Amino acid sequence: MTSMLLQVLAGFLGTISFAILFEAPKKYYLLCGIIGALGWFIYLLIMKFWEAPVTATFIASLALIVLSREASFALRAPVTIFLICGIFCLVPGMGVYNFTYNFFIGDSIKAAQIGVQVLKIAIAISIGITVGYELSPKCFFSYRRRQKSLDKI
Repeated sequence: MTSMLLQVLAGFLGTISFAILFEAPKKYYLLCGIIGALGWFIYLLIMKFWEAPVTATFIASLALIVLSREASFALRAPVTIFLICGIFCLVPGMGVYNFTYNFFIGDSIKAAQIGVQVLKIAIAISIGITVGYELSPKCFFSYRRRQKSLDKI
């Protein structure tokens, strides 16, 4: 449990660090960090009970896009600010490194195995984002609240 909390904290700090590198507006740093940490927490939670990294990545990326869209509706900001920063924790950077390393040392079989896993995770991220983008704006609390306030005018 302590390890999971430390990983979520590291995800929070890593996401904020990426938001700084991405040059996101300073007022969104905290929310970017929270969204990234929640996405990583969802991934870890699924992995704890069900050892399926591709499925965990898909569900976590779907949750990230939903959280990012909710934040964008609430703050009237582009969704990409929150999504790009939040997805940072799920990107399989270590897998790409291991694939490249094994490829160049000549272990083609291990490189192919790792490469296929990395490709599956990348596809899971893209499908999760696509499914989340296809949700109607009416699914989001902030959008409905804003529409009600506009209807009163």
